[in-house]
Amino acid sequence: MIFALLRNDCLVAAAIFAALLSLYVLTLTQVHTFDALSYVMSVERKPWTELFHPHHLAYGPFGSWMLALSRTLGYDGGAALLMQLVNAVAGASGAALFYLTIRTATGRTDVALPVTLVLGAAYAWWYYAVEIEVYTLAALFLIACLALMTRQTPWTAQRCLALGIAQGGAVLFHQTNVLLCVPVALSALADLRTIGSDHGWRAAVGRWAGYAVALGLIVALPYLYVMLVVSNFRTVAEMLAWLTEYARAGWWGGPLTGDTLTRLGVGLSDALAQPGGHWFYLALGGIAAWAGWRFDRPLADGQSRAQGARVALAPLIAWIATYGAFFAWWEPDNIEFWIASLPPACLLFAIALARARPWSMPVWTSLAIVGVLAWVNYGSIARRGDPATDLQRLIARELATRSDPADLLIVPDGLQELYLPYYERRENFLSLNQALFDSGGSWDGACAAIRNRIAVAQRAGAAVIIADEAIHPPPRVLNRHGITQPQVDACFAPYHEALTDLAFAEPLPPYWRLPSATEIARTGGWTFKRDAMGWQAFNVTDERLDGGWRFQPGLDPALLSPLLHLDARQVTAIEIRMANGTRARDAQLFYAGADGALTEERSVRWKLADTTDAVTYTIDLREAPGWNGIITRLRIDPVGIGDGGEIRIEWVRLRQ
Repeated sequence: MIFALLRNDCLVAAAIFAALLSLYVLTLTQVHTFDALSYVMSVERKPWTELFHPHHLAYGPFGSWMLALSRTLGYDGGAALLMQLVNAVAGASGAALFYLTIRTATGRTDVALPVTLVLGAAYAWWYYAVEIEVYTLAALFLIACLALMTRQTPWTAQRCLALGIAQGGAVLFHQTNVLLCVPVALSALADLRTIGSDHGWRAAVGRWAGYAVALGLIVALPYLYVMLVVSNFRTVAEMLAWLTEYARAGWWGGPLTGDTLTRLGVGLSDALAQPGGHWFYLALGGIAAWAGWRFDRPLADGQSRAQGARVALAPLIAWIATYGAFFAWWEPDNIEFWIASLPPACLLFAIALARARPWSMPVWTSLAIVGVLAWVNYGSIARRGDPATDLQRLIARELATRSDPADLLIVPDGLQELYLPYYERRENFLSLNQALFDSGGSWDGACAAIRNRIAVAQRAGAAVIIADEAIHPPPRVLNRHGITQPQVDACFAPYHEALTDLAFAEPLPPYWRLPSATEIARTGGWTFKRDAMGWQAFNVTDERLDGGWRFQPGLDPALLSPLLHLDARQVTAIEIRMANGTRARDAQLFYAGADGALTEERSVRWKLADTTDAVTYTIDLREAPGWNGIITRLRIDPVGIGDGGEIRIEWVRLRQ
């Protein structure tokens, strides 16, 4: 009965689809990659015209379309679940189509079943079928290409046209699939070698021209639309800059070294299983050799074991070699790139396995290995997808717990820039990587951006939390951008004395905190050594921090405090230590209430000492007019008008 059902190819393919779809849906990851979260946030927050990425043009708009369609059907959730379900369907569909491809290529159900399950249970295939990424959808189109390339019938115009369309879809979901042109070219050459007449040559050239035209139109028209209509590019230079932006980032590629080979081994191993992928490669390779050793043994039913060998091997080998060589140079340890090589590699294994007798020990052993592979990868995917053990999620949660929404969070890399807004609704952040990227890799520019963001946060009265990895970047970051630790130290030097350790528990990394303006006011006050700590000077010149806050006052100079939240009942006086190098002796203190207004009615005046030395002035506020309620701002007018002399403010303190 079971064997009778197995003879129905469509039924088996449907069963594989249903089984794998159920498996993928039940193991949807809750821990996402940087790219995954960036896709989700872009789809949810940006208009569709801003979702076109040059290296996977179709994925963002496709997700936006899926979300819009689902909303019209009553779905009120986010884009993450939808995009994961799309990938799960694509992964299961790709495996089902792959089964039919192997079944057609080898004529063997017993071969197609275990090899398809190897693909479906491979770590890279499985993980990206439960994640939010472009690669599974692109791989579905690649398997369609594989099915067309391995059909054991003469090439026709319709088949070549379909191949161009399928590859075009793969390229739109990931630009690197233009690499498939190499194995396709070998298929075309093999087809041309079979032609024996001029008419046949013209027909062959015509059908392969149809492939090229279909591929070109499918790819070129959307790209031209995006560049000329959506992005309004008007020069070839603009178009090339957009198309090659990622390739020019300087983060990938490089010479072939021992480290490259090591990373390549890691990537290939993890693509199949994590951990222990190399052992599975050895086991499957042993089965292929075992099946080949049994090749000369007679079959009970007279079937030819060489049926699978009718599939042209050169395009499959060229496929693996082309993609492998490129990604070994590009990013050899990234398993997401090896997904494109899994289908042809599995098909080669199927061709080797087809040499064994039907349902013989090599086949059953393959099925047993699939079971172990699925068990190992299930554990790894479950652990990787568990938010309770996701370090980045734990960091984001702890940062949210230790901060207010207005606080600035300076993090080391872009992943927290996505975790913080997506999971914790924290929008005020800056990553060291982003600062370097925005400044074109210039540390001076990145430092200026960091200091500016800190100053803005301090003026708003907010706290600043800084990752230790931003203050002490790892060597890979320093080396990548050509910066040194002393340069980084100099950038953060103004804040070192004020930083306090948040003392996160392990395994969380260290984070430091600059207190909010209200906290500073309630404790030691503001000491102006190397940082203005959120205060701003107006109508002054030659402003600098050197043994205090120095400047030359002009007409109506003013020092404005950060935003505060002080209970006037808890503050009895303000102390200001300053040195006055002008002839003016009039000074005034303003204080704003909940409305933020700074008026004469809420101010006090005092006289400055007739000396250029630093003097501590104590302004009694207990009977000051309007000193009541919540105080939200202070303003110090050190003199009414300057005369070219210098003023130095050393510190400002509140007495409670």
